[in-house]
This record gives sequence, structure tokens and C-alpha cells, in this order.
Amino acid sequence: MEGAGIMRTVKVSAASFAISRRARPASTTRRASATRRTTRFTTPRAADDSDVEPVPYKFQDEDEELSEADKLRAKERFMVMDLGKAECTGCGYVYDRNKGDPEYPVSAGVTFSQLPQDWTCPICGAEKKLFDNQTKTIAGFAENQKYGLGTNTMTGDQKLLLIYGSLLVFFGLFLAGYAFD
Repeated sequence: MEGAGIMRTVKVSAASFAISRRARPASTTRRASATRRTTRFTTPRAADDSDVEPVPYKFQDEDEELSEADKLRAKERFMVMDLGKAECTGCGYVYDRNKGDPEYPVSAGVTFSQLPQDWTCPICGAEKKLFDNQTKTIAGFAENQKYGLGTNTMTGDQKLLLIYGSLLVFFGLFLAGYAFD
């Protein structure tokens, strides 16, 4: 009985579809598919003045979208992680906070910004301001780093290693399933 009810509703809907197609004049369906409307945008040209440039017309919605995009771009702040290293631009010496500087009695664990102002490069004698601090930019906005399962604080390379490494492990487990047979 239920199957007959379903068939009956299908027949009714198919019949109503056929009626709606017959009720429509054939000329409108042919005309709609045969003609295509194209819109051309032209800019006004100055007749005699060659130094006048035409100004393109912008829609108001485009201006609002651009200003909204600019506002979002201004809020965009990526998380930057300090690696604890600074490189001398003169000679290439790298100060590592884990090692410190034994020549200037700087113990391990002192960050580059905590070094005294009179500290100089032990190799070339360059001032502290000539060093470039090495940082790592983490993908994603700084305000979103607290969400997720810890993957938001990973760099792009670490995420790639996690994704492809897990795929490789699961592929190995899949193949190991055949060894049990």
C-alpha cells in the first residue's frame, strides 16, 4: 500500500510538471534561449580636450567592500615567535640565547633584547643595533592561536609534517592489516 501512495504522488507531480510546461507559451521559451543580452560599459570621451581623462564609474557596493576589506587587512596580525637567535649583518655571527656569550660574561638564557647596550659582536665588533632578530611567523591570526587542538600554534612546515606523517602512518597500518591474513 505504501508503494502505491508513493507512485501516486510521483504521477501527480509529473502531471503537474507537464501541465505547467503546456501552459507556458512556446514563443517565450524559444526567445529566452535564442537571445542573449550583453551589457557594454563605455566611458565618456572628451571631444576636443586630449588632456581630460575619463573617470571610471564605481558602484557604491564596491567602495563599501573595499573599505571593509581594508579594515580587515588593518586588523590582520600574524603571530610572530622569537627563536632566541640574532644574526650579525656584518659577519654572520649568530647569538643564541641557549648558549649566551662566554667572552662577555653573558649566561645562557639571556634573550637578545636583555643584553646590555654596550654589548658588541664578538667577531667583528658590530653594535647591537646591527643585528637582525630571527623570528618565525606562525600561520593564522594571533587572536585565533588559542583555539584548536594545539595545531594553530604550529608553523606551516610543522603542519605539513603532521598531515603527511599521519597519512604515511595510517597507510602503513593499512598495509600491516594484510600481514595478519
